[in-house]
Formats: sequence, C-alpha cells, structure tokens
Amino acid sequence: MDNKTIQDLFIRNFLPKDQRDRAEYLLNDSKKRGKFTDRLNHQWTKVLDMRFISKIPSGTNDFEFAKKELKIKDDELCYVISNYDDIDGQVIGFAEAFEKIYGRGFGSLIINSTADKLYLETELVQGKQNRFIGKR
Repeated sequence: MDNKTIQDLFIRNFLPKDQRDRAEYLLNDSKKRGKFTDRLNHQWTKVLDMRFISKIPSGTNDFEFAKKELKIKDDELCYVISNYDDIDGQVIGFAEAFEKIYGRGFGSLIINSTADKLYLETELVQGKQNRFIGKR
C-alpha cells in the first residue's frame, strides 16, 4: 500500500467523522501538515477517536507491550506521522520507527500498513510521557 492509502485508512479508522476532512486537508498539504502533527502533542483526545485508543499502563516495557497487544512484528512496515521531519512520512519497520520516536518528546504516530493498528507517543510535559496503542 502507498502512503496516501495508509493515511486515508488511518483517517477513516481512527478519527471522528467531524475531524476527517480537516485532517485530510492538513496531512495532504506539506505546508500545513505540521498543524496536524502538533495536535498530537496536546489535543490528541480531540483529534483521535478515543474509543479505539488505550493508554499503555505504567511500569510496562512500552515496546514489548505495544508489540504484543498489536500483534506486530519488528520488521512489519509502518507509516509514520510525526512532529519530526527526519521521520515524518516514512515507511519503515515497526522496531526502527519505535526506536526513532521513543522518548524524543513530541507527538508521533506509527501506523501499520493496513491502518488498523497504531502506536501514539505524545509530547513530554512533566513526568512520564503519554503513550498509547490503537486497534480497530
């Protein structure tokens, strides 16, 4: 699947209906894409349909928890939406994507190729960073 298809499926699977058109517009415009990725920091509960998102429990190994719960392999190709330009828009293996975003401090999404599973990391403000998984 190409990036646009994965992105479109992600929007359909994980965003509330009233957010989809705006998200599609922002994500498809390279100059406005940052407005969407910035919302992953503080407004993820307004951007994402939280019925399908669950917080990773404290005290667990985030990587192992995400892999197990999402039933995803290290080398499974995933699409990244991120505040970080060096990784945003890339399609890379789950383990590599996780390593590149984990603990960096700003919002990022790792979305599997069928866009029915995701890992979300939000901005680090104080204490432990918020990390989530999503399944459809």
